[in-house]
Amino acid sequence: MDFMNKNQATIQKSISFSGIGVHSGSVSTITINPASMGTGIVFKNAKNLEQKITVGKVIPEIAMHATVIRGGHDNKWAVSTIEHLMAAISFTGVDHVQIVVDGPEIPILDGSALPFVYGIRDADIVFFDAPKQFVTPKETLVFSDNDGRRIEIIPDKTGELFIDYNADFMHPLAGPATFASIINQDVFMHEIAPARTFGHLEQLPFLRQHGLARGTSLGNTVVIGQELLNDMRFADECVRHKVLDLLGDMSMAGMRIAGTIKANKTGHAFNRLVALHVIQNPEKWDLLTY
Repeated sequence: MDFMNKNQATIQKSISFSGIGVHSGSVSTITINPASMGTGIVFKNAKNLEQKITVGKVIPEIAMHATVIRGGHDNKWAVSTIEHLMAAISFTGVDHVQIVVDGPEIPILDGSALPFVYGIRDADIVFFDAPKQFVTPKETLVFSDNDGRRIEIIPDKTGELFIDYNADFMHPLAGPATFASIINQDVFMHEIAPARTFGHLEQLPFLRQHGLARGTSLGNTVVIGQELLNDMRFADECVRHKVLDLLGDMSMAGMRIAGTIKANKTGHAFNRLVALHVIQNPEKWDLLTY
């Protein structure tokens, strides 16, 4: 993944983000705090700091439109829409932080991961005297279903990550449906992190009736109707956002994943299969250092 510093890291100072949740429509605030070596990525409940969820120790829930984790006392505390934040943490090279969440959902901000990337970089990254780790499968893994969704992961013991993604938007205004690239820090920041979430105007009433997309706006979502309601940052912004979601969802494994990943028509619920496999079958993955 071409990390400039091969050692594990945290941030030097706390940073906060506030804003509306794209699905709940509720205002949330998160504060990302420095953490000691060995902490990992931990979410804590602002209303009861004893309630916490450690990434890689819990299985992300099945959710069609976001990644959700649940934990705390009696497994009743949940945090939704963590994928953009998780991708930003992973690809800024941060390994250990505590994230205090006041609200049901991570703020959507501008619909991309870029505000999180800028905030983390501005918080100054500090390094521990311990090498970064990653996992790669011991042999090629394939996840597939009868609807054409598929993820194939080919091992790479150098730590490099290559994504070859193919979507199926079935709408000409969504732009090109394929994206293939090595994913390193520079590519992530400039080519993936800026890609915003997107949606179809005709689906909005249905989503809101089911408690979703209540916080969507032209300020945080690329909206596709009979025409584009706002300008795209890239001609293929939609497929780039699908890659962003895949990276964020896979980071729920609690470890960076290396390999050549060929993905087809995936969403959050399908992407979680990768994290689930790492958590439940560690013997089928090699744990290596950069």
